[in-house]
Amino acid sequence: MKKYTAILGKLFVAFICALACWLLYHKLKAYSLHEIIESILCIHPAQLAAGIVLVIINYIILIGYDWLAIKAIHRRLSPLKICFVSFTGCAVSYNLGAILGGTTVRYRLYSAWGFHPLDIIRLVLMLAVTFWIGALGLAGGVLLFANVHVPPELGISPAHIKPVGGMLFALAMFYLFICWKARGRSIMLFKKEFSLPTLPIAFAQTCVASADLLVAAACLYVLLPADASISFADFLPSYLLAQVAVVLTHVPGGVGVLEVILMHIVHGVSPELLFGAVLVFRVLYYLIPLALSAVMLLSYEVKLRKRGSGQLADDVQRTRL
Repeated sequence: MKKYTAILGKLFVAFICALACWLLYHKLKAYSLHEIIESILCIHPAQLAAGIVLVIINYIILIGYDWLAIKAIHRRLSPLKICFVSFTGCAVSYNLGAILGGTTVRYRLYSAWGFHPLDIIRLVLMLAVTFWIGALGLAGGVLLFANVHVPPELGISPAHIKPVGGMLFALAMFYLFICWKARGRSIMLFKKEFSLPTLPIAFAQTCVASADLLVAAACLYVLLPADASISFADFLPSYLLAQVAVVLTHVPGGVGVLEVILMHIVHGVSPELLFGAVLVFRVLYYLIPLALSAVMLLSYEVKLRKRGSGQLADDVQRTRL
């Protein structure tokens, strides 16, 4: 049964990816390749520089995910290793998906550093919790406290915006309340035991994930055309919705999904200009970090092999003596 479930899951992801690509083609078929290239060339060098700086800041913020997860499961790891596993894990996860990419990389590295498989599972679950708590808290706060225009494509009445925001924000606050009451102890939920972090760690999770989403959204926003008639406050809900959809669909890199959602709900920007901005964003945020992480992982594996060969040679020499 599990075998067929896994196959169906992969087929579903492939279907979503194909559907998104078809919708993207349908949205862009009215524009020529020349027009799309022109939209990319319209991005000012200052915008590109700002995007690069924000990408660097964002990947620094992402270190907080692994650092807090390690503290939550009461393990220790050197700062250099945390930076290494965070950068490579996030870069691979964003391009290949969390399950096939990021989790595999993290399991390889953490197991090599002596982490027990159960600790790695708890750590990965904590990473997911951090993202969702941050997403709920940020989205809820934006809808509840900011004067946001939500596009009609979302099907949400203006009168329902603040109640929806209040509900999302309340879920994030409820998590903090449970962590405060548990005081680092495990709780029973649905007849299963769940380990919860302390309140300071839970609060830090919310801040890190919120900062991650804000900076990532800003990275794409600064690449939009200068004359785009959309504020960051209006753009942020659209970006959050697109990122949540990407996570839920498990489409590697959110190929097609991110573009289609943004093109349908972001107003004030022509589709070809928005596609050009997203394409540059993908190169800066996804592809370049992926290439760097591939080099880093390959270098690390070569280093491990050399160390293993050296250890084996030493053991043989001792045996002969």
